[in-house]
Amino acid sequence: MTSQVSETYKVGDGYKAMLQFKSSENNTQKSNDQNSKSKLSLSDKLKNWSIQGFENHNIRDELNRIMSTSEVFKAKELDISKEANRVLVLKQVLEITRGIFDKGLLQISDLRDDPSKILAFIDIVSQFDDASLMTKLIVNNFLFGAAVFNLGTERHHKLLPDIQAGRLLGCFAMTELGHGSNVRSLETTATYDPKTDEFIIQTPYRTSTKWWIGNAGHAQIASVFARLIMDDGKDHEVHCFLVPIRKSNGFDLLPGVKIGDVGAKFGLHGVDNGWIQFDNVRIPAGNLLDRFGSVENGVYSSPIKNPSRRFANILAQMITGRISISFGSTRTLKSGLIIATRYACKRLQFGPTSTGPEIPILSYPTHQLTIMPMIASTYAFDSIKIYLGKRFQERTDEAEIHVLASGLKAITSQFTTVSLMELRRLCGGHGYGGYSRLGKLTASIDVGRTFEGDNTLLLQQVAKDLLTQFKKEYSGNKFTGTLKYLGKNTSLLLSGMNPITTMRSDDNHLLSFQFLLDCMEFRSSKLLIQSAQTVSKNYKKTKESFTAWNQSLEILIHLAKAHTETIILQKFIEKIQSEKDHELASILKKLCQLYGLYIIREDFEFFRNSNYLKKGKAKAIIKLIGQLCAELSQQAMLLVKGFGNEEYLMNSPLGMEDGDLYENICNQVGGPFTKDNYIQSKL
Repeated sequence: MTSQVSETYKVGDGYKAMLQFKSSENNTQKSNDQNSKSKLSLSDKLKNWSIQGFENHNIRDELNRIMSTSEVFKAKELDISKEANRVLVLKQVLEITRGIFDKGLLQISDLRDDPSKILAFIDIVSQFDDASLMTKLIVNNFLFGAAVFNLGTERHHKLLPDIQAGRLLGCFAMTELGHGSNVRSLETTATYDPKTDEFIIQTPYRTSTKWWIGNAGHAQIASVFARLIMDDGKDHEVHCFLVPIRKSNGFDLLPGVKIGDVGAKFGLHGVDNGWIQFDNVRIPAGNLLDRFGSVENGVYSSPIKNPSRRFANILAQMITGRISISFGSTRTLKSGLIIATRYACKRLQFGPTSTGPEIPILSYPTHQLTIMPMIASTYAFDSIKIYLGKRFQERTDEAEIHVLASGLKAITSQFTTVSLMELRRLCGGHGYGGYSRLGKLTASIDVGRTFEGDNTLLLQQVAKDLLTQFKKEYSGNKFTGTLKYLGKNTSLLLSGMNPITTMRSDDNHLLSFQFLLDCMEFRSSKLLIQSAQTVSKNYKKTKESFTAWNQSLEILIHLAKAHTETIILQKFIEKIQSEKDHELASILKKLCQLYGLYIIREDFEFFRNSNYLKKGKAKAIIKLIGQLCAELSQQAMLLVKGFGNEEYLMNSPLGMEDGDLYENICNQVGGPFTKDNYIQSKL
């Protein structure tokens, strides 16, 4: 757009004076910071707080250097072709693998040695564009590469330097056309041939075609999940095999391999998702990733005799993907909130009089009630991310990590997807524009609810573990780790029904951490008891455990969500109570209060049906949520600045920290309509 047109649509700086909302820091804070460089601004304190345990500034700094200076990371046009987009993302992948992994700043082995490096890596890369880059990097290094590292042995680990540096591109071939969540029923086969000491890889049915395989267009080798069948016909269930699929030129397919494009998608247009079929493809027996099962001298053996436990151990090694989605989803939510919040503080609509100044749309309670709980939830997610990252690094309780990672992936990906749609609405017509970036963010994160475990399935896994622990609790073994609070079931239920507790509605009570925790723990505990009773009742009716479980799914999913939200609140409160900086603790406390009350408000049906909250108390909670939203909205710009997103990666005129909103928008739209927009015969 020409400068003349920009000037025509430019709104003067005068409107900024009407903004009642504080910018990133107030003037007093800026003055204090100038007088004392040692004092951090509140937004910087929030930023540092949110990445505790996975700071790794050397990785962050080098990533920022690469992504801010390399030509392949410059903003691209909205109408770039699918093919050009994929080539561009591939170049970006190679730029990062060579600049980060090949230089030793990060290794695939950090899955074991120092997971905090991986979390820092994801925290930066997930901010770029539509997450195609992050997805492709994770597929190559932390799905395919992780399969080699976690499921293979020393002879396979020799491939890791080339994999992580991008010299050997791979794909993770688990999902099939006919099976996604039910991995144990995959149909691809790997049949052992004792005459040649080889496995024959075969996709025997149309439904066994590998599907949605990321990196399928560029990979030279695949980690293929297939049924290991010995020459005597014995099926040892699903194992993982390394199967070369392309020649060294990275394009020509090897004999027996067919690969194609799965077609158009909602988003992630820079990722080359494809389908793969195998027709009697032979691989050396040594290509079996044999940590949990091997074939030596024609005999199958495994250190884990029970097939179910062996399968569980194979899948457990893939937990990095779920943790990556939780971290990536939260960062994507932050990007959307920054865009919508900055827009809401600059966008003026209506006012007290028809002739007087207009006010920012964030002044309206309806706007505050939508956006501020999202901001509070984001900081709550940060607190649980810190805890999960620490537990992931310690690896002292794999079961707890699995349950927490599964629940958190389901909660964060669902909340982020739904929130982004609301944030688009809050930005009106400008939010619908491609330049807002909200469409890209929504389309890219939505699939996070499906891959690496469908959310409904993951929540069932959480519920199953809770019921298993509940059974142990009453057979002499006590709840451990984050489940300890469930051991207080009886006392919680008794205290919860106390008339004083259910009716008390003063602010001090409702804003206390004790009340918030009691509410959340009461809900989880009661739902746990009710879930156990429901499953038992349905089993007595049907005499089939599968049917009984399915008939109980509604309450089981409710239980899993409630438990995960309880742990999020617990860890948020613990982080605040251990914070020594008064200014930081004060703002986090208000955010925590809003988050807790918001979660309770979202499940009023349960609390009212359980007689835990009387009518007057429920009304008082609604009133307090409104007050907290109004109060915190005055610091909305500061709070989203505290997310710590890299400004050069925001890539949205609605979300730019500086400059005139409308000038920023006009600078990103197209020029005059070209002849290609018209019926050529009429020109």
